[in-house]
Amino acid sequence: MRFIHHFIVLLAIGLAFYWFMPVLKPFIIGAFFAAAAQKPAHFLQTKGRFPPSLSIVSALIFVAFLFGTACSIVLLIAARTVSHLVVVIPSYMEIAAFHIEHGIDIISARLSNTQEETIIQLIQTLNGSILKITGDYAETWILSGTSFMLSIPGAATEIIVAALSAFFIAKDGGHMIKRLPVSVHERLLFTFTDFSSSFRSFIKAQCILFSATFMTAAFGLLLLRAPHVVEVAFLAAVAEFIPIIGSSLIFLPWIAFFLLIGQPVSATLLAVLYTVLMIMRQLLEPKLVSGAVGLHPLAVLFSIFAGLSFLGAAGMAAGPFLLLAILSVHRSGLLQMLFTKR
Repeated sequence: MRFIHHFIVLLAIGLAFYWFMPVLKPFIIGAFFAAAAQKPAHFLQTKGRFPPSLSIVSALIFVAFLFGTACSIVLLIAARTVSHLVVVIPSYMEIAAFHIEHGIDIISARLSNTQEETIIQLIQTLNGSILKITGDYAETWILSGTSFMLSIPGAATEIIVAALSAFFIAKDGGHMIKRLPVSVHERLLFTFTDFSSSFRSFIKAQCILFSATFMTAAFGLLLLRAPHVVEVAFLAAVAEFIPIIGSSLIFLPWIAFFLLIGQPVSATLLAVLYTVLMIMRQLLEPKLVSGAVGLHPLAVLFSIFAGLSFLGAAGMAAGPFLLLAILSVHRSGLLQMLFTKR
């Protein structure tokens, strides 16, 4: 009975959170920015002798500027990368198709007519399935990205509410929490402090992983004299945000392509670069993400997929931070208080 009670309570909390998400979203975003601005605001108050309100406003502007700058840089490089891929991929597909047809001709010369027809039908079916799956995924990603970009101009009200909530949470959050019972007050303060620390550690870890992957991939591709070094290195670094899978999405198809067109030396050199990136990731990720933040890569992967399923493209970024918030609530003991019999 106790397990059923706990399950019903958690299910009710989850459903309420999901149903009220449109209302809670700007306040959750405001809480994220307030957590990120906590240390800069404290630094301005203690070292710069700023008044509390001015220090909070300055810290929020600083955090928003960093966030906007990072998003702008990523979007510019992403736009440049996509424009190059649109031009380059069709030519690579033609080369791959030529070599596949050549291989089929060689194999067909040694087969009977029945075997040849069976293989051709199998290849056509496989090709149609691959194109359909690729098209479905591409359509899903494009629609998610387009809906996210189209929602930005109409989100002025949410942005204003999020900015105001961030200011008031950072300024008066502590005073509002103190009005609660002492046991709840202490746990909420611990939750906010723990989440702020985890938030900064996670951002720092991801920035280090991104920079290390980008520089290593760019240096290796320069040595290999590969085309479009910046774009490929950027894609590899972005792919590292996906736990466990990582840059395999970029390098494994590329290695297979070189083997397909009869360039084993290029495939081997690219495999060496991919191995270096994998070893570097295996050394850095446990120390940065698991060690500093306390998140297992599988948990991060699950949060990204859950965020994508429920919130679309924006949920991929929000998922890990919601997971950090849930872990902070768990470590604070608030859930234990909820289930403790009085």
